[in-house]
Amino acid sequence: MTPRLRRASLVLLPALAGCATHADLVQQERQVRGLIQEKGRQIEQLQREVERLRADVEEGGGHKHGAAADERLNAIEQRLAALEHGAPPPTAPEAQPVSPPSTTPPPAAAAKPAPAPAEDDEWRREIAREQSAAGTVNVPERADYLTMLDGLARKDCARAIPQLNSFATNHRDSPLADNALYWAARCYAATGKQNEAISKFYDVTLKYPKGDRAAAALWAQGNLFLEMGDTPDARINFSKLIRDYPSSDEAARARQKLMELEH
Repeated sequence: MTPRLRRASLVLLPALAGCATHADLVQQERQVRGLIQEKGRQIEQLQREVERLRADVEEGGGHKHGAAADERLNAIEQRLAALEHGAPPPTAPEAQPVSPPSTTPPPAAAAKPAPAPAEDDEWRREIAREQSAAGTVNVPERADYLTMLDGLARKDCARAIPQLNSFATNHRDSPLADNALYWAARCYAATGKQNEAISKFYDVTLKYPKGDRAAAALWAQGNLFLEMGDTPDARINFSKLIRDYPSSDEAARARQKLMELEH
């Protein structure tokens, strides 16, 4: 929690004390903490976006898409400044005390629906292709990577994610390191952790821009942005993909996707 947000909470809570019961104060304190946590989360997310877009601006130079990334960066930095220096959350009207919290437990969160059989089949085919390609890489750590792929074929992402991240850290100079990061990102996405997936795809392109998974990472990252309703960032990703990897299969799909977004 930033000092400004802490000061906001300390100012707000005493102001409520003169017109509310103890139960009201407890509920209002929870609301304030929730607002502060949400603002902190927004600031953290925007800081990550700023870091990524600064890299895009530096790589874009004077190109058209570099200018687009620069404009997007300025907009995000303004949003970030507004959050960091904004006014504290508004207080509730004194004439309307907050009702005591309900004793009825909230409904259980719906479980993530199981993937359709067709999606499982495509996943297994992709893993089989990855196993075939990795089998031709003559490095000592290949056996460990192939063992992790066996778990990925069963879509055991809970176990595979820490293994893949650890492999990429311990073998950062390996030709399989970018593949490990890519599949960790795919696992995050498959389990509904979109922000973690986007961050991990970003690691692939930042750390291994010449690796064989960079184009695929940009394509997957752009589609994740679309799923989250963030069309501007999706456009930036697809444009970067076309600019940096113009002859890749993913670049052809990115060109088609950008045409669709124009309509």
